[in-house]
Amino acid sequence: MPNKYLYEYEQETSPTSGVLMADHFRRSYGFYGHRPRGTVDWLLIYTVAGSGAFRVDDAVLTAGPGDAVLLPPGVPHHYAAGEDGGWELLWTHFLPLPEWRPYLRLPRTEKGLHAVAVADGPGRPRLEDAFRRLIADARRRSRSGQALALLALAEILILLHENAEREWRRDDAPVGQDERIAEALLYIADHAHEPLAPALLARRAGLSESRFRHLFKAETGKSAAAWVTETRLHQAAKLLELTSRPVGEIAAYVGFQSAYYFTRRFTAAFGASPTAFRRLAAERRDAAAREPE
Repeated sequence: MPNKYLYEYEQETSPTSGVLMADHFRRSYGFYGHRPRGTVDWLLIYTVAGSGAFRVDDAVLTAGPGDAVLLPPGVPHHYAAGEDGGWELLWTHFLPLPEWRPYLRLPRTEKGLHAVAVADGPGRPRLEDAFRRLIADARRRSRSGQALALLALAEILILLHENAEREWRRDDAPVGQDERIAEALLYIADHAHEPLAPALLARRAGLSESRFRHLFKAETGKSAAAWVTETRLHQAAKLLELTSRPVGEIAAYVGFQSAYYFTRRFTAAFGASPTAFRRLAAERRDAAAREPE
């Protein structure tokens, strides 16, 4: 039987717009939120314990521990605490800074809900800690408190996007891919800035170096060294697009020992030097900001 509070309500519960708000709720069955016109800001709800249900039109999503749901402005939505065990949730209403836009691109349902399941592990405590810092700092009236709240919120969005990318990498793995190679690809993505010799990757995969080289090439079509370089270049492209860090610093950060070699490889891969790529990315970002949502 569907949760009746997703469909029955006494009043609209839209918040004050344009104000960064965040809180930690523990609510029992009967708690609900109804926004038939949506909101003018973004709403992020993370479930710590229990469950909550979200409805957009006729689509219903149930969120359990570790699930984060992001609702963009203007999406009519309704949510309610689950019937069993109540609902412990962390939430925030916010207007994103322009540089956060890439991190708002999370997995999306056909009805406009964005949902990410944060795997049980070290990622959850870090995310929940950032959320609690956001809540504490958002309550402060000082300028420094608001600045710290924005930093905590940025961390939350980055962590959620990172988690989503991890899932996308798994989903994009070829059907039937060897699990040892799949794990090697994830390890490379997370440690590309470190020295990653094939011998090290082979040991982590539990294979001889020769067997690892052969299997990696068979599964990916590339050598492990080529894959590592490509991963570093794509990570550098993100940093060029989203930060103002010097090119040489970015090169070292992603694992290149020579800025000259980095520039040469980057230009060959992207058809533009790192400096030109950054300029073009900024132009695209400015053009997108001028477009109506």
